[in-house]
Amino acid sequence: MATQETILLYIILGAVIGIIYGLRRIYFLERDLAVIDKKIEMILSGRKGKR
Repeated sequence: MATQETILLYIILGAVIGIIYGLRRIYFLERDLAVIDKKIEMILSGRKGKR
């Protein structure tokens, strides 16, 4: 039977894994936004040159 300490350790481990997963998702989203931002800048700078 699991003791209270074991259950608490599993809860803490789950929270740490959740935080790491969340930070990973944020990193990938930020990277994708940076790519989109560069594409927008390229499009806007191209339009300025044509006018």
